[in-house]
Amino acid sequence: MAIDERKLNQAKGVFNTLCSALDNKKWKYNPDSENLVVRTGAVGDDLSMKLFIKVDDERELMYLKSPMPFTVCPERIAEMETALSIANWSMLNGCFEMDRQDGYCGFKLVVVFMDSLISESVCKYLINMSCQMVDKFNDKLLAVAEGKMSIAEFESFAKS
Repeated sequence: MAIDERKLNQAKGVFNTLCSALDNKKWKYNPDSENLVVRTGAVGDDLSMKLFIKVDDERELMYLKSPMPFTVCPERIAEMETALSIANWSMLNGCFEMDRQDGYCGFKLVVVFMDSLISESVCKYLINMSCQMVDKFNDKLLAVAEGKMSIAEFESFAKS
């Protein structure tokens, strides 16, 4: 597949804006400018969170993924699907996802930049919103995954 120089240049600009936003926040991160990837993390109120941010030149978007620090065992998949659906219903942007095959569970947020300028404010929003949602739900999702919280309890929490 031929490289679209316009898309690649725009993606590099978005990547540079992302790095600048992180620098201005005095945030520690590991940039990979060749692959347009940033790896970083944050410590929430209860669990730490890893953040993986990719600027995708082909699809003209930037996405953040934050894997939960646990996997879901096969016996808890159905409960976790319900909990993730409840959590996702409560947010306007971003979502939790799960792979039924290996139990991966994580949060993702996507920003499209087709022919658009992405500001540092948008980059900060991507990170802040993701950290906020992961911090809000990670310990409760872990409790569901471990069978220590019922779906009714989780739903009550999500609606509060």
